[in-house]
Amino acid sequence: MTLTLGFTDPLATELATSGGKGASLARSAQNLPVPGGFIVTAEAYTQFVAPLQSRVTELMDTQHPAEAIGDLIRSTPVPDSWLADFAAAAQAAGLSDEAVAVRSSGTMEDLPGAAFAGQHDTYLGVRGTKAIAEAVRDCYASLWNPHAFRYRQQLGVDQLDAKMAVVVQLMVAVSAEEAAGVAFSVDPVRGNTGEVLINAAFGLGETVVGGEEPVDEFRIARADGTQIASEIADKPKALVMSEPAEPSEPDGHGHARTTVIHLGEDQRTRPALTPEQAQAVAQLSVRAEDHFGFPQDIEWAFNGDDLFLLQSRPITRVAPRWTRDESAERFPTPVTPLTWDLVEAGFHYSLNHSFDLMGLPPFDDKWFVMRDFYIYGNQTAVDLYAGRLPTKMLSSVETITESLPEIASQFGWVQELPVRWMRDLDTYLMGIGRLSHEPLEDKSLAQVWDHVIAISDLGTEYFRPNIAISLTQQTLYGALSHMLEIAVDKETAQLVFERLLASTETKTSQVNAELWELSRTVRSNPEMVSTLRSNTGEAGLAVLDDFPAFFDEFATFLAKHGHRELDFDAYHPTWVEAPHIVLDQVRLLADRETNASADSDLERKVLQAETERAVINAAPEKLRYLVQEVIRLARAYTALDDLEHYQTTRLTLPMRRALCELGRRLVDQGVLTDPMDAYFINFEPLDAAIRATEVGTGRGDGQLSPAEALAGLTGIAEKNKAGYQEAVERTPEWEHGRASEVGDDTDGDFIKGTAGSPGEVTGEVFVVHSPEDFSSFPDGAILVARTTNPAWTALFYQASGIITESGGALSHGAVTARELGLPAVMAIRDATSRFTSGQTVNVNGSNGTVTPN
Repeated sequence: MTLTLGFTDPLATELATSGGKGASLARSAQNLPVPGGFIVTAEAYTQFVAPLQSRVTELMDTQHPAEAIGDLIRSTPVPDSWLADFAAAAQAAGLSDEAVAVRSSGTMEDLPGAAFAGQHDTYLGVRGTKAIAEAVRDCYASLWNPHAFRYRQQLGVDQLDAKMAVVVQLMVAVSAEEAAGVAFSVDPVRGNTGEVLINAAFGLGETVVGGEEPVDEFRIARADGTQIASEIADKPKALVMSEPAEPSEPDGHGHARTTVIHLGEDQRTRPALTPEQAQAVAQLSVRAEDHFGFPQDIEWAFNGDDLFLLQSRPITRVAPRWTRDESAERFPTPVTPLTWDLVEAGFHYSLNHSFDLMGLPPFDDKWFVMRDFYIYGNQTAVDLYAGRLPTKMLSSVETITESLPEIASQFGWVQELPVRWMRDLDTYLMGIGRLSHEPLEDKSLAQVWDHVIAISDLGTEYFRPNIAISLTQQTLYGALSHMLEIAVDKETAQLVFERLLASTETKTSQVNAELWELSRTVRSNPEMVSTLRSNTGEAGLAVLDDFPAFFDEFATFLAKHGHRELDFDAYHPTWVEAPHIVLDQVRLLADRETNASADSDLERKVLQAETERAVINAAPEKLRYLVQEVIRLARAYTALDDLEHYQTTRLTLPMRRALCELGRRLVDQGVLTDPMDAYFINFEPLDAAIRATEVGTGRGDGQLSPAEALAGLTGIAEKNKAGYQEAVERTPEWEHGRASEVGDDTDGDFIKGTAGSPGEVTGEVFVVHSPEDFSSFPDGAILVARTTNPAWTALFYQASGIITESGGALSHGAVTARELGLPAVMAIRDATSRFTSGQTVNVNGSNGTVTPN
């Protein structure tokens, strides 16, 4: 068994071996100024407590288990055989006869949802092998500190699974005239990713870390290192090491002492850092971010002119800035409270699973929240995680070649994920089938509610890898673009990129092709064309009996694809429940003589193949497989991302069925007047009320009658429904709590958005607020919408250009526009209220601008 590992040992970077703090330090030591040291491994802890295990288990059942187990460990002698091992490790690390810091490093640190900072103990100024051994044992005991014990209970972690590694590191002897502290490579307090935030004080950094004493604050611009602001505190004290008269002189714990020094009047109000030192600390924090590939929270210290990094951990909580930037495309319209409550936990579960796959730290806060019935994204978090590409490995042909083994090791999962996803799809589809056909009529109210939760749980588990698919698609697009830009200029690289991905078969394109075939059936029958033109909307359904062959073909199409959504929210019907929307699309397509997409598809495929061949042949021989694989995977993830969305929407039908049944039960109980109003009750009060009705089952408390238990839901539903209906009628603030300023995105005569599809067109706009407006869309108009989804496809065949309030180059609107050769500009804020139908504008999809005429 390995008791100790040097910081530079590759095994020391493993969390299970070195704990969170130790693994981070070992990684930092590769190219950052980290004081020398070694790790006492988690395996050593396991060996130490093995003889105590039966007693520990007994103490778990006592009144105060944490204190009792901690006392047991402190009273257990360190094995004599360990002393020689510690002495050898200290000598190898250059720590012999030096004062060291002995820091706890739990193996559960840095796990998703767990932040153990400050839960375990640190011992400073430890000198001598015996004192180090005793400090290590006391760190073991601190694993059982009462607050750490309670924290694990809150997380639902098995107490006996917790292990402790220990970091033994050269103590940076910061004097009372020198400074130490913490720094964040982005400002998590203000949510500003363009600034470094530094807290500093004189003496050892524990003064700052502990948070109990006044400290100086400096804000430094990342771009050029200039000091933006500072707040200088009155710092009356400094913590320093006091050298004992003899190396063996102990304090009460067998460790050398630290001393509090009272600072003089001149020093206590003086900045702890000079401008040059503050700039150096800021640069070190950014270096740590570059090294780890993610913003970092570091501890640092000065000793003379030397600046040391003592600790580095990822920043996983930031001050949120709630905007529609990240959410407007995914959630363009208001969302009912129950729908959001059912999907929110699953979304964040999937998000952190995806970050783990991609080698990014978990995010410990909310990514999306509901505000006034609209969904807002945490833009600070987006900025924090965005663009985390392996750019160092892709900076040149030489570095790519050198990094091939690392690329294969770090990103092998990208090749495996589509295979695993397809393998698990059958389980999800069988679950959908089972839940869709499970009888509900004989179930109690609580059993119907359990059925709703079962559908939600199935969706949560299915959706777990799905955000990783979308994020990986973006990463692959970025990697491919970056590699192309190494070889050619940016404009040419973009053209080559578009040609490489010009013809990717997706589920949506297959469904669109089937819609087109339906439209050909209609077009071939002039009587049917005339009849459908005269009977739009729901009136069109009534005349289909006159055309039985088409009716059967249309019914078959809906049986296959009727789960496709008109809106993200399950409150809204799908295609099969609103077939008139689909019929209107077919009618619109029937007015088109040719399918522009199909006509050019062969040309795109030929151009794509020729471009791929040219790119691969131009690549250095050693890189050809990598280039070819990145192209293949970019296409594969494009198709997979679309297929994942198509399959996800299958949940809507069984969920609507179950919630309609639940709503009917609540109508019967006098709680609601409309079964659909169940969507306006938040999850927690609904769950609590339904559980309280389970009298006599052993699950409810039996204190309330069903009517009494459910009575409070009426007011919740009425209030939320009124708020929702008001939200439908208004345009949401783009940044919550901040009214949009006129001209925020205006530059001279034009409005700046995001380039979605190249080309330029001038024409009249038609604003589409919902699928109900489809039948009125005029041929050749420029489509203006909040966003689009596959239900909007037919409008693209009618449109001459596209403007949306949200989305980017990967959005449905942009992808479909490129397929059809339509100029498109995305992310024009408030477009649906900014433009009026009939207004003439110029759309420049190459520059991403819209110019009102």
